[in-house]
Amino acid sequence: MYGIKHATNRDGLLTLTVWTRRKSGYGSDFDKFDETLTSFVTGTGVSLLQGYVLNVYGPDGTRLHHYDTTRENSS
Repeated sequence: MYGIKHATNRDGLLTLTVWTRRKSGYGSDFDKFDETLTSFVTGTGVSLLQGYVLNVYGPDGTRLHHYDTTRENSS
């Protein structure tokens, strides 16, 4: 991972954007990656209580993962 950005939209939805040098997805390691990332983000004071949307992009800009934990999409 070489870049991370977090922001909230006007509805208060948290979006996490990550840029990685990986050319393909995380596969079965994605849960561990997400856990490590969210631990880091919450350590900086960002709240995940309302859920979040995570997008992971590879070095060429291809989206490798889209993960949505917001209330509407987590059931």
